[in-house]
Amino acid sequence: MALADFRLENLPRSAQILLFLGVAVALSYIVYSFYFQGMIDQRTALQDEIKKLETSVAQAQAVASQLPRFKEEVARLEERLAELSTILPSEKETPIVLRSVLDMASASNLKIMRFVPKPTVPRNFYVDWPIEVSVQGSYNALGRFFEKVSQYGRIINVDNIGIKTFETGTNAARTVSAVCTATTFVFREEQVETGTGN
Repeated sequence: MALADFRLENLPRSAQILLFLGVAVALSYIVYSFYFQGMIDQRTALQDEIKKLETSVAQAQAVASQLPRFKEEVARLEERLAELSTILPSEKETPIVLRSVLDMASASNLKIMRFVPKPTVPRNFYVDWPIEVSVQGSYNALGRFFEKVSQYGRIINVDNIGIKTFETGTNAARTVSAVCTATTFVFREEQVETGTGN
């Protein structure tokens, strides 16, 4: 039988069914390979992308849920900074602090013999500003001066205290001579301003 003489009707019924099924399977495979497989791959890629996006959204929601807590923390820290800046004078307020130390010494009936500001020592957000103070007066007056300094609204540390007594009989108001270092702490505004800009 030549190929030109081949007719489907001449084949037995079972062969026709098998041939039809073979062609149908081949066409189904071709359509699946070129059309549906691409769609399935695209669908799988989209599902993977959706999972990644859902994970990102969940992470963003977790961060967003903590946002009020972070805002509260920032507000609390800003409040604390404002509170601390009231006890740390700014550089503009240092003459007031110096004047206050002099006034406290005078109000305590001490004679100021020497009052010498020393070079500042930079720290993270503040600087130490030591001031060498030499006074004369009674022991009680010296105690009142230290008490006034301890109750002052700004932080002032007094250290390196040296006390010498005078001989009795000279002047009752001046029985001791004291030398100390009064260190105040000055808020470095420019450090904070440049730090918040980053």
